[in-house]
Amino acid sequence: MTTSLTVRNPQQIKPSNINSMLDQFAASLDLKVRSQELAATTALGYVRGARRFVEWSTVNRKGAGLSDTIREWKADMIDGGYAAGSICAWLAGVRALFAWATETGITPYNPASAIRGASRKGTNKRHAKESLTDNESRRLLALPDTSTIQGKRDAAIISIMLHTACRTVELHRANIEDIKTRGGRLVIFVQGKGYHVKDDFLLIGNAENALQDWLAVRDPKATALFHSLSNRSHSGRLSLPSFRALVMDYMRLAGVQGNKTTHSLRHTAITKAVSSGLPLQKISKDLARHSNIDTTLIYYHDLDRFADPVEDHISY
Repeated sequence: MTTSLTVRNPQQIKPSNINSMLDQFAASLDLKVRSQELAATTALGYVRGARRFVEWSTVNRKGAGLSDTIREWKADMIDGGYAAGSICAWLAGVRALFAWATETGITPYNPASAIRGASRKGTNKRHAKESLTDNESRRLLALPDTSTIQGKRDAAIISIMLHTACRTVELHRANIEDIKTRGGRLVIFVQGKGYHVKDDFLLIGNAENALQDWLAVRDPKATALFHSLSNRSHSGRLSLPSFRALVMDYMRLAGVQGNKTTHSLRHTAITKAVSSGLPLQKISKDLARHSNIDTTLIYYHDLDRFADPVEDHISY
């Protein structure tokens, strides 16, 4: 799809012109999703970010160039107390919009390319989320009532998350056809962050019994590995918010304390693997699936900090 709009100076482009580009931008993203070049959730996030900027700039733009307007939008979000992760995600949508505009010849360059995301304070040294204690993990695993279909589903979700260090979105995207056998072991092929192709896998390991209990009772007509059990959306894919609400409800019932979320289950599994003494490279590549081994190193530092604290060597 092409557009007749051409902007010689992108710094002077008006919000109304940007708004007119959004539908075509969304259509181009949809094509990338269908051609398996982009994840559907990533495309949706880009469009949401771009729309947020257009809505804000329509009301708040004060005649500044577009790059500075984007910076003002970013500063306004920071001042408003929005999470750094949310700000970065929305900025990514604006960058993607103008990258597309540049590729299609609407603008000669991307006015958002040089604008950095919001700083995630402390994430380069400490994880924002805590891990569960062993006792909390045991209580959480024991909570679902496995005499019911819902309990079997929920037990499988929690067990897989605590034993494979998977990301919540990976289980949300998983389909029944993604379950395979490799090396005599049960695995689930998953779609990683920002990708459409499922070329990585979770080795189920100690969560296999819980998964098989769920497979024995799930709706065979459902495409998604984990489907809804509600009357309104029965057999439809369990939504990402529902995944998070489900886990958080069980964590509350288990008496889990602290700054802990669904992502904490991933931190817990990686921390547990680190404490086992396995090689760093093996944990980083096979379990955590970190793109940068330095990210895995943070877990070693956190563990060592309390296993052998410097303060214990200070005596008077």
